[in-house]
Amino acid sequence: MKNIKISIIFFLWLSAFNIIAQSHEFDLDKEIPIDPTVKVGKLSNGLTYYIKHNAKPENKAELRLVLNAGSILEGEDQLGLAHFIEHMAFNGTKNFEKNELIDYLQSIGIEFGADLNAHTGFDETVYKLSVPTEDKTIFNTSLQVLRDWADGITFDHEEIDNERGVVAEELRARSGANMRMYYQSIPVITNNSRYAKRAPIGTLDVIMNSKYGALKRYYKDWYRPGLMALVLVGDFDVADTEAKIKKIFSGIEPVKKPKERTYYTIPENIEPTVTVITDKEAKGVKVSIYHKQQKREVVTLEDYKKEVLQKLYTGMLRQRLSEVELEPDAPFLSATAGIGKFLGNMDSYYLRAILKEDKVSQGIEALLEESERAKRYGFTVSELERYKALLLNNANIYRKEEGKIPNTYYVEQYTDHFTDNDPIPGEEFIYSYYKNILPNMTVDEVNKISKEWVKDNNIAIVINAIDKEGLKLPTEKEVLKIVSESKIKEVDFYKDTLSSAELMNKKPGPGKITNTAYNKETDVTTWTFSNGVTVIAKPTQFQNDLISMSGFRPGGSSKAPDSLYVSARSAGNIIGASGINNISEIDLKKLNMGKTVKVTPYINFYDELFSGSSAFADLERMLQMVHLYFTKPNKDKNVFNAYKERLKSTYKDQDNSPGAFFEKKKSEVMTHNHLRGIPLTEQQIEKELKLDEVYNFYKNRFSSANGFTFIFVGSFEIPALKNFAAQYLGSLPSNLQEKSSWDDIGLRRPKGVIKKTFKKGMDDKSKVVMNFTGELDYSPEKRKELMLLAKLLKIKLTEELREKMAGVYGVRVSGFASDRPYHWYRMSVEFTCAPENVEKLIEKVLEEIEKIKAKGALKADLNKIKEAELANTRDQLKLNGYWVSKLKTAHEFGLGYDAILDYETGINKMTSEDFQKFANTYFNMDNYVELILIPEN
Repeated sequence: MKNIKISIIFFLWLSAFNIIAQSHEFDLDKEIPIDPTVKVGKLSNGLTYYIKHNAKPENKAELRLVLNAGSILEGEDQLGLAHFIEHMAFNGTKNFEKNELIDYLQSIGIEFGADLNAHTGFDETVYKLSVPTEDKTIFNTSLQVLRDWADGITFDHEEIDNERGVVAEELRARSGANMRMYYQSIPVITNNSRYAKRAPIGTLDVIMNSKYGALKRYYKDWYRPGLMALVLVGDFDVADTEAKIKKIFSGIEPVKKPKERTYYTIPENIEPTVTVITDKEAKGVKVSIYHKQQKREVVTLEDYKKEVLQKLYTGMLRQRLSEVELEPDAPFLSATAGIGKFLGNMDSYYLRAILKEDKVSQGIEALLEESERAKRYGFTVSELERYKALLLNNANIYRKEEGKIPNTYYVEQYTDHFTDNDPIPGEEFIYSYYKNILPNMTVDEVNKISKEWVKDNNIAIVINAIDKEGLKLPTEKEVLKIVSESKIKEVDFYKDTLSSAELMNKKPGPGKITNTAYNKETDVTTWTFSNGVTVIAKPTQFQNDLISMSGFRPGGSSKAPDSLYVSARSAGNIIGASGINNISEIDLKKLNMGKTVKVTPYINFYDELFSGSSAFADLERMLQMVHLYFTKPNKDKNVFNAYKERLKSTYKDQDNSPGAFFEKKKSEVMTHNHLRGIPLTEQQIEKELKLDEVYNFYKNRFSSANGFTFIFVGSFEIPALKNFAAQYLGSLPSNLQEKSSWDDIGLRRPKGVIKKTFKKGMDDKSKVVMNFTGELDYSPEKRKELMLLAKLLKIKLTEELREKMAGVYGVRVSGFASDRPYHWYRMSVEFTCAPENVEKLIEKVLEEIEKIKAKGALKADLNKIKEAELANTRDQLKLNGYWVSKLKTAHEFGLGYDAILDYETGINKMTSEDFQKFANTYFNMDNYVELILIPEN
């Protein structure tokens, strides 16, 4: 009886909601509703809260403490301290002394960085926690952590001084050409506003020398309940959680005479402002054009309609720009456009492009020309109808996936609602609204958007470019002339060239299934077809209407001789972007608008691959596309030329960038300068990348489907998938006499001890890479051992290098193993630091490795790793992509599927001695590479 009552109540609520949603079509003056599935409230002290139940992932929650204050509110003696306080939140609170907070959270499976983090912006500060919810004590403690951050950071002076070095290292890690150019550009784009002087990272002088009182003063002034919100989304009871919030957070005292929270503005500029910024360590040439205007509140359904019109306008403009990229002798490498948040009180209509170095001015002209074409003539009815279908389909996906969407999707929405008053009507309402309003939206309405945004005032233009001899850049005066002339230049109408092509005009007959197998424990069905194709199928309800597909077979570019390597390695990318069945990629995207389907072929070193996804209604179309990528791929010269130019741009001047230079040197050392292991060069691409070779290699590799395996995981019915797989995969052409395999290309890791130091760059920073390599009898279990060992070492190095020595902002530790082209492994430690600290940090890394070799893992660290692995695996088992990956590994190595479910046994039986054994096996000082990058001066 209780369940019947609940069902009736839910039905009445849903019916009432639908009536409300439909009525909005007729009254656009009404305010945008707030999603009824989120509980929004405010405590008497002014603190706002958002609470939503969401069971994706199960027994987990995302918690946020959001502060409507950031670096823009800093005084002159506080530059960078808003961000510094974020660091101090992890270094001592009322209930967690010093580093006890991180230790506690790691002990319950929360990983620092992934599940525990924070960020500071100009106008907001956000603290982030991802926590389990099945244990009420842990969940309650997590809420107490948020409370401690809100008003209980202790600011121990010793901890402040210890943390100065860590924040300084974060500033150092971010330094480089991009940061230098950013600091030069922001005064121009913000018209010398306060935003130009309040970058969140701050200044090194303040970070290292600020008084303790300046840090505490910012905390006292701005960490107050009236500027705070709690955002909680997860698998918990909403009413119970609301009661806990009231109990825990109502005790925060409101400030009696609060300092005014000023909302700083960006002054308007009548004439366009232009800056051309060059840097010797930059890469390529980029342009950004901003048309700024006052941010308008989105309150009513009429306002919301304007948002939809803007999405339609900029979405169609982006499509046109993508077509220009493929024109013969295209004027730019890539371009995009949009309307969105800028800074402060401004939003912007923006145009951005990566330009060709020999066509800088022409590229800017072409970018402006497309914008002017849209403004002058608008869009076509056919373009609009396709993009309407795309928006409605996307809204429908989110509506159907309600309850299966990750928590982070919602917390970001609610955060923006609090800080920027962005609408949060909910997925059901958005779909209903789109369904009602899109059919009546006209081309004329959409075309008016440009009149509102593309105006002569409040324009800012930034050109970022490499500083090198021979590169001709326009002057600021010349850029202004290009802008001026674009408004009077003769421009043609846009012609929508989509033909009435049918994706597959003749369907193949079905292939024959020769064997069927079923694994009951994992609900996995396997079919083998007479053409040598295998299909592995696992239906799930992890998503309501989404399917993931992966196809794979050994081979790849290893099958090409060295003379064809450059063409072979790009064959999948180029032909995969060229369309199918004489339908160009551009037209294929147009044909698929309004559908949920994507298919991409790849060719890597040792495999031919397919990646795909679809809704159940589009499953047949996904398999038709796979069939056509085998049987009728296109050979598109324009796609080839555009890809070639972009690839050349990627590797052009790579020795000028310290990061790219160091990566290149690392590759040369770690692969013995092997042709296939090092970055390409611009000259190599120009000379050796050839369309005929690309197309012929692709055709050769996909001429036979024998040996291919396709895995499908998601929301589908087995009989339907069986029929479609038989028709489109089982019918693929096949040479059963030729079994595909990868070839040993001779790539080997170095042996012995190698230590090299390289000089490059003007910033006062060094990069360090420490690699341990060797051979092993490969298995997926051994690869897991390396990954776990990396996690242990990362915990120890974070404690020592960051928390105790304040020598790094972060340290990356990774373990990897493979059986291709031979059985080998690599353990790697990488970090950025001050040049003067390189040797002592390397020494400390080696010291920590020796400790693990001697004593294994400490009990506390072992528990952290176990809890994190158990929590992560539980979450991943509810993801289609995880099952695809695990089934692929099991199939390739002949493993039983049952082991995928039996993960707890392996994790729980890990011992300290295991890690001691791993360390002594994989940290072999006889095969050790140490590479260091230091600045030139």
